[in-house]
Amino acid sequence: MKRSGSFLFFGVLILSLVLTLPFSGVAWAKAEFEISMATKMGPQSPEFKAFERFVELVKEKSEGKAEVKIFGSEILGTDETVFKSMNMGAVDLIADTLVLGARVYVPRIDYFTPPFVYDDFEHFVRFLKSEYAQEVFKELEEKAGVIYLNTEWTWRRGPFRVICTKKPLESWNDLKGLKLRFYPSDLEIKVWEYLGTVPTVIAWSETYLALQQGLVESVTAPVTLVNDTKFAEVAPYITKTDEYPQTIAFYMNKNKFFTLPEAIRNALVEACNEAGAEYVRGLDATAAAILKEAETEYKATFVDMDRKPLIEKAQGFYEKAEKEGLMPKEFWDVIAAIEAARK
Repeated sequence: MKRSGSFLFFGVLILSLVLTLPFSGVAWAKAEFEISMATKMGPQSPEFKAFERFVELVKEKSEGKAEVKIFGSEILGTDETVFKSMNMGAVDLIADTLVLGARVYVPRIDYFTPPFVYDDFEHFVRFLKSEYAQEVFKELEEKAGVIYLNTEWTWRRGPFRVICTKKPLESWNDLKGLKLRFYPSDLEIKVWEYLGTVPTVIAWSETYLALQQGLVESVTAPVTLVNDTKFAEVAPYITKTDEYPQTIAFYMNKNKFFTLPEAIRNALVEACNEAGAEYVRGLDATAAAILKEAETEYKATFVDMDRKPLIEKAQGFYEKAEKEGLMPKEFWDVIAAIEAARK
């Protein structure tokens, strides 16, 4: 009873914030249907600007009847706390990571992005549309009361991932002993430990300070976020890792979604798919411009080092995990589904 009461209090607090905080990035006008949207991205990030385009499309497609209000920079909490708020109906929509919030209710979704396993983004999309993935999303709907708007999975994050370090990596052997900021993913932490790093879980919004103060020496991120976060300022050596493809999931409270008229529901889904497609068309150019800006603004350097030794070493983790039973059956079920989606 005490736990339920604290959740209820937290939900009411978040709801009051949604109703009273100023709207970031898009002019707010009273609409018949208002939808709150949380993200960890800040207003200056390319992704936040793409979310603003999603807001525009929702308004256009609903003929002004629906409007989305964005709350960025983790103002409503971290991935997991916001997901719980959405489950309680205090937040309507989350646009961010595919796994970190969802895994609170369905732990096996954390295995959807194993490092150094996918061929490319298209392989990832085939997996997300697979029968196995749909089964997992159905479980998420039942346990968390959450559905997703990405019927086409057009949103691509990246277009690739990097590691920003305070000192240059001359080879992948330099990962040994490297203090790495990480997010709370048991699988990925194990892989990066196997690669030699020393991961420490730190909130995204606290990472810059942790790098600045020397609590960690490095951070992994999509390349498009290295300037908005100012990671390139304090860890200016940027090396391509591309350990897995990423998408941006638009998760929504199921009850909120299905209480909306069908036309509004269709507008949300169509806007999600279209805004993602628009964003991705310019993603390579955006990444190139960001790296150029990092070089000019922060004297950063970018290296696309041969990843074959890194991939081979990571494969050693999976072989060891299978041989020694280090991962549960659910993980190997995901791997089997990923393999089935491979061309």
